[in-house]
Amino acid sequence: MEFSVTIPLDSDGFVRRQCPSCQREFKWFHGRTDQAPEDWQDPDTYFCPYCGFEAPNDAWFTDAQAAYVQQSLSGRVSELLTDELDNVARSINRQGGMIRLSVSGQVDSDPPPPPLSEPNDMMGIAPPCHGFEPIKVRDDWYEPLHCLICGSTFTVDG
Repeated sequence: MEFSVTIPLDSDGFVRRQCPSCQREFKWFHGRTDQAPEDWQDPDTYFCPYCGFEAPNDAWFTDAQAAYVQQSLSGRVSELLTDELDNVARSINRQGGMIRLSVSGQVDSDPPPPPLSEPNDMMGIAPPCHGFEPIKVRDDWYEPLHCLICGSTFTVDG
């Protein structure tokens, strides 16, 4: 059984991310840009634009996204458990004999979370080394940044 949860993008196609080290939020472009080389493969790790921390591509969820995913999946898992318990009860009861199993109610689960929304905030920047992988960073950030792909430091004229 497969579950999926949708994380919203801003109107430019960027998804919010959070550094697991410095905890600052930024955005990276979701998918491929038109400028990406034909043979481009997404890296296994990314760098934080603010602090340069390197982490696997699945380590960048924001706190709000992680909570949303957990709460969304808990309800689906509870439904799956209830269905499986019903199937086990039917199977045991079909066999007859002295054991009868009755399942009443459902497994408790959290209510579905309200959907996430993604505001159109932050300033967009294309690093000079990998311009086809743009990022968005805080509007008030004027310190050097790191490329999402290679970690190289660059500055933004502001």
